[in-house]
Amino acid sequence: MKNKPPENPAFRMTPQRAEILRFLDGNKSHPSAEDIYARLKRKFPGMSFATVYNTLQTLISNGQLAEIKIDAARKRFDPGLTPHHHLLCVRCGLIADLPARRQAPPKGAPKGFKILICNVEYYGICPACGRGGNKEKISWKKK
Repeated sequence: MKNKPPENPAFRMTPQRAEILRFLDGNKSHPSAEDIYARLKRKFPGMSFATVYNTLQTLISNGQLAEIKIDAARKRFDPGLTPHHHLLCVRCGLIADLPARRQAPPKGAPKGFKILICNVEYYGICPACGRGGNKEKISWKKK
């Protein structure tokens, strides 16, 4: 992302939007819009949640941000656009990246089928939770 503003003439760069871009740049925590809003509200008390949400939607529309739906409780956002998979800890909600390999079409796919996007999600327990850490369980079932 490298703090590059969206190539949208209607997108006016404000200090709040610039801070959202800075927050996302290189961020591997897969934050939700609520996470971003809570973090930036301290610096910009007058900022609305709509500013965060609309900025994220513009970035998605311009192909500068990915929305991941691994967490059934809320949408998460990923500035890492190189192909990768995700792991979700069902206890603490940690989301981690996993390098992706090129996927062959699944068995039974029509001849000549070309895969454009493949999303693989893994659900499990992270090392910290596996050592008896956080016992809180989150809902991981997709609706």
